[in-house]
Parts: sequence; C-alpha cells; structure tokens
Amino acid sequence: MHRRLVIAMTCVVLCSICFVIPGTCQADERNLDVGGDFAQAVSDSMYPLLGLSVGYHLLSSDDYKVETGRRVVDGILFAGSATQVLKGCIDSRRPYPHEPNLNGMPSGHVALSFAMAASLGEREPELKVPAYAAAAMIGWSRNQLKQHRWDQILVGAALGTYVGRKAGRGEWTLWGHKDGSSLSFSPVAGPISSTSAPGAFSLVYQTSF
Repeated sequence: MHRRLVIAMTCVVLCSICFVIPGTCQADERNLDVGGDFAQAVSDSMYPLLGLSVGYHLLSSDDYKVETGRRVVDGILFAGSATQVLKGCIDSRRPYPHEPNLNGMPSGHVALSFAMAASLGEREPELKVPAYAAAAMIGWSRNQLKQHRWDQILVGAALGTYVGRKAGRGEWTLWGHKDGSSLSFSPVAGPISSTSAPGAFSLVYQTSF
C-alpha cells in the first residue's frame, strides 16, 4: 500500500511540474494581478487533480475504488472526445484578448473537471460536494483568465456532468464494467466480410446495449 501511495504522489508531483509551474511563470510574464495569479493557479491545478483522483483509485487495493477509477477515466475520455467534436463544429470566439480563436465552445477544462466530479460523485457520494466545488472553481478561473465566456463554461459544465454521470453509473463504458443495460465499445478483430479474400481481417468496434 505504501508503494502505491508513493507512486500516486510521484504522479501528482510530475503533473505539478509539467503544468502548474509553467502556467505560473506565464502568468507572471503577463503581469497578472494577485487575483489573476490565483485564477491561473486554480486553472493549472486541473491536471494534478485529475491525476490524483485517477491514481488514488486505480492504485487502491479495494476493487470498488479501482472500478471507480476506471469509470472516472471513462468519463474524462468521453467528455474530452465530445468537447473536441463540438469545438470543431461550433465557431465560438473566446473573450478578448483571445477572441481570434474560434474554438471556445465548450470549455475543455470545465468539461473534464465536471466529468471527473460527476463520475466520482456517482460512485462515492461523500466526495460529490468537494469534487463539484473544485470543478466550479476551475470554471470560475477560466472566466477570470478571459479564456472563456460564461456560456462556454456553462455548456462545458453541462456536458461534463452528463457524460460523467453516465460513466459513473456504468451506463457508458470504455474501460469500466457495465451496470445493467448500457453502452460500451470494444475492439473486435475478424474477417471483413463473408466474401472477403482469405486472410483479410479488419479491426472494428462493436457496441452492446
């Protein structure tokens, strides 16, 4: 157990080095005020929070916690994928001075944060309030830093909450196990068709409901 804890703490430290410190340096270069520095630190904390939540659960000796970690990963993957699709389909300008960018809808930081909070809350209700509070703070920071407008943040929160709850309940799965009737994706290798040439195989994804 101690070894798992050390591994989890190492992952968090590495995430902090990779994301928090560079972000803080960039904030200093932009001469942000104290509020801006705090907002930047909150925004940059998203990746360590995700890593801590997932790592703690996946490295646990408790099978229930391990399954929780798997479902949190599922929620993050679903939310991230949906966010990128929507960003590519919707032209939505970010606030000044980032307004030339048209990929503001929805906020990816917020979608991932709320997906983590929702999937975690479905499995461990005692963590629901602090998890959603942390996600809300990240949403506030993205507006404070003028990275997103409030409508982009609210859509990200709604998207993350929806897919996170689906993943947390085991209704949508990639890695986690299904609970009852659900949607899952799994790779299956097999012949392309009954008339395909001998030895011809394809890799497809099958869904189950």
